[in-house]
Amino acid sequence: MEMTGRREMYLALVCILCLRVSQAVRVKNVLIQSEFYQNKLPSAEYAFQFDDDEIYNVNYDSKEARWRLAQFGDRAIANTAGAIQNKAVMTQNFQIWTKRANFTASKPVTPMIYVFSEEPVVLNEPNVLICYVKEIFPPVISMSWMKNNQPVTEGVSETDYYVSSDLSYYKFIYLTMIPAEGDFYTCSVEHAGLSTNPTNKIWSPDIPVHMSETSENIVCGLGLAIGIIGIIAGIFLIFKGIRNNRNTGH
Repeated sequence: MEMTGRREMYLALVCILCLRVSQAVRVKNVLIQSEFYQNKLPSAEYAFQFDDDEIYNVNYDSKEARWRLAQFGDRAIANTAGAIQNKAVMTQNFQIWTKRANFTASKPVTPMIYVFSEEPVVLNEPNVLICYVKEIFPPVISMSWMKNNQPVTEGVSETDYYVSSDLSYYKFIYLTMIPAEGDFYTCSVEHAGLSTNPTNKIWSPDIPVHMSETSENIVCGLGLAIGIIGIIAGIFLIFKGIRNNRNTGH
């Protein structure tokens, strides 16, 4: 049996899970169980998502569930044992399929990179920078932050891989920072689908220019003066028109 690449193997598994959810619950909400195994790091992932928001994923090293928000753990039960069993099955299947099948490596997808702030930017006020990378396939990517071309590790956190409706992946990396005039930040991304590695996306504070009080007073004064001149000119034209009408009448 000949297959066109590992991606097709993985997509078949995810599609089955999505169809079962959509047939069982005919509503706009979607619950996704995402699993993958590969021969690169991360080697495997098991996660649950609800409407594109992660509920939890399983840490295979500690064999524990990691809840996206702590309160989720009070309302749901994580299938940690099932995730570990599934990984063992996928590992065995992966080894068998790679030996028996003739694989042609699929072309990596070119990811899209976006950088933005969590809140409107105010100089010297704490904020969070968000680097969002979507259309990731395969799910092997390196993301990091730099400030003024210097690597930053403090205040950095990142998510696991989230699966999209097209079965590619997306991921976030965050940076807690205090924006200051002249500073610039870079989200550095490395992936097999990028033409340049690393690819850097630069962000700098975009602060609206505020006029000084003196400048505002000058502008207001000019506006008032122009308005007065317009009124005077209007009155002059009115009287001139009346006078011309009288002269025409005689």
